[in-house]
Amino acid sequence: MASALSLKDFEEDMFVLEKYVEKIAQLDPRTGLGPLGKSGVKPFDAKVLLSCFENSIASLKELADKNERRVEKLEKVCQRQEREHSARIKDLENTHQIAFEEFHKLEERITYVATKVVHLGDQLEATNSRRDRAVEAQELIRYLAEFEENPKPNLPIFNDSAMRLEAADLIFKLNNLAWELPTDKKYHTVRRNITEMYAQIEAQLVDDFVEAQRFRDMRRMKEYAHALQPFNYGYTKVVENFIHLNLPPSPTAQQVHPSSESLFLQVEQYCEKSRAMIATIFDNPEMVMTKYIQVITEKILQKHIDFELGRGLMDQEREKYLQKLHALYMKTLKLQDKLSKFDTSMDVSYMSKHMKVLLFNKYLSSYAQIEAQHMKERCSNILAEFNRTYGIGKKKDTAAGGLLAPGSGHVVADAYVSQDVCASILYESKHTIRRCTVLLSDLELAELARDIFFIILDSLCVNHFLFALDQASSADPKSGLFIQVVFGVNSNMHLLEKQLREIIMPCIHYSMVASKCIDKRRDIMTKLEAKIEAGIEKSIQGMVGHVKSLLASHQKKNDYRPEETVVPQTTQGCSKAVEYINECCSTLRSSLDGKNLEVVLLEFGVRLHRVVYDHIQQYAINDMGAMILICDMNEYRKSVKEFKHPFLDELFENLQALCNIFVVKPENLKQVCSEDPYVNFDRTVLVAMIQLRADYKSARLGKIV
Repeated sequence: MASALSLKDFEEDMFVLEKYVEKIAQLDPRTGLGPLGKSGVKPFDAKVLLSCFENSIASLKELADKNERRVEKLEKVCQRQEREHSARIKDLENTHQIAFEEFHKLEERITYVATKVVHLGDQLEATNSRRDRAVEAQELIRYLAEFEENPKPNLPIFNDSAMRLEAADLIFKLNNLAWELPTDKKYHTVRRNITEMYAQIEAQLVDDFVEAQRFRDMRRMKEYAHALQPFNYGYTKVVENFIHLNLPPSPTAQQVHPSSESLFLQVEQYCEKSRAMIATIFDNPEMVMTKYIQVITEKILQKHIDFELGRGLMDQEREKYLQKLHALYMKTLKLQDKLSKFDTSMDVSYMSKHMKVLLFNKYLSSYAQIEAQHMKERCSNILAEFNRTYGIGKKKDTAAGGLLAPGSGHVVADAYVSQDVCASILYESKHTIRRCTVLLSDLELAELARDIFFIILDSLCVNHFLFALDQASSADPKSGLFIQVVFGVNSNMHLLEKQLREIIMPCIHYSMVASKCIDKRRDIMTKLEAKIEAGIEKSIQGMVGHVKSLLASHQKKNDYRPEETVVPQTTQGCSKAVEYINECCSTLRSSLDGKNLEVVLLEFGVRLHRVVYDHIQQYAINDMGAMILICDMNEYRKSVKEFKHPFLDELFENLQALCNIFVVKPENLKQVCSEDPYVNFDRTVLVAMIQLRADYKSARLGKIV
């Protein structure tokens, strides 16, 4: 059985304990667990199976011992190889250290030799330079002697046009040498002759460059530009000539002036085209490109901007002038960003400042005043147009009737305060500030933003809102027109506050003018709040007075003391009053919101409660009238519930409870008055209500209470 076991049987991927046990059990056919033979099924023998397992365990122990010995043998081999490998590594480390030291010595030697070689090279170069300078000096002295004897020496180098580049180099050196000579009179002639030849060769090189430029010969242009670089006047002249011939053509008086888009694009294209030529021709392309950009700015852009902003545009069409100034400035900034990649030597901020001063300085000096004046005129025109459309007479006609319905009220209120007017003025101011943000410095922007804000406050808050509130306050208070106008003012104030927060304040936040703007806003808001508070008080008085008037005119004397039995129903006076109260509630809810709505509804409801209570005090009430009064009180309570205020609900619930006392039988009245909720009422109020009973005297209720 042991021979049947091997390590492969115990590999992790293949070993399954159950299968291994089955395999052991089936190895011995005597267990009766093996496969069926020809002799049939053998009976199961547990002892044989136990013996089989014991033999298998013994075989496993034998196999484990064998593997343990093998492992020990392998460990000894590994330890021996590890010692050998460590010894070999140590030998290699020693060898490496020796090699490293040798290489370090070699490097030091090479550095020493290289230093000696460089020093020797410098000495040889210095010696050679001195020799070259001596030869050059000897040559210059020889040519200097020629000029001393003859103003135009007959030398091939000065007479052969093919040698003009060499002649330019020679005459430049001779000119420098001549000016270093003593100022004695004997050197005057040679200095004059050399100067004349210097000017002649310089002029010839300029002419040669111009001719080469005419034929677009880039190679020759580069040679002549290089030769002329030491010649200050000649080099400047060829640069100017090159720039002049590579500028965009200017339109004549008879030609149509190009649009801004096409001209700015043309300038960019010419700069890009010229940059390639400048880089090829000139040895200092950055300086030449800077000069080219300055010239094209002065001669092309300046002329175009003056043309676009001239022709009396500022006086005739100020808005168009401002828009065009801003558009041209933005196009110039974009062009400047594109041109900055052509001229890497010029700082971007310097280029921006240069273009701003050169092109727009004369326009920006008075720009802030023009913007402020334009804003003031636009606000005046917008308000004048609104007043022409909705005159004061028309406004009064719209408020001549009764209460305005919630839907039609806003339409009528638009004749007093218009969201279109507010939106138009804020739109103008927003675009004005955006233009100023680009065109003005931070300090100038803050001051103009302050002026614009003051103009907005005067135009909207004073000339529009306060004026509208004054006009609406003179209308019939019961119409609710003033409340509708307050709604328009509040809506527009939200727009104004948003404009202040998002557009104005970022411009003035860190400046000295911020406090002035805040003070101005606070003063105007105080005036508006005072005007609105007084107007709302007047409107509430008017609406409450109208309720009182409706009850007085439509409530009959015997409504609450009918002579005969009738079906209890709401009286006409109550119906008219409740209808008007519902309209007032709708008007207030559509015109006010938040805490303002809550306060106004509370005040209106409290005064309504007083009016209804005082109205009931005018009538004597019998049993049948009490039922009718309770119907009226239900309508009042239902109407006041729309106010959505718990205190008002409680007030009218208490009033109805007081009205319920009219249906209590006289013999039960004393007991009822000692119970809730009557025990909590003021005794004076309770007695006053009981005195309204028709049976007060006949039932001798005065003794009971």
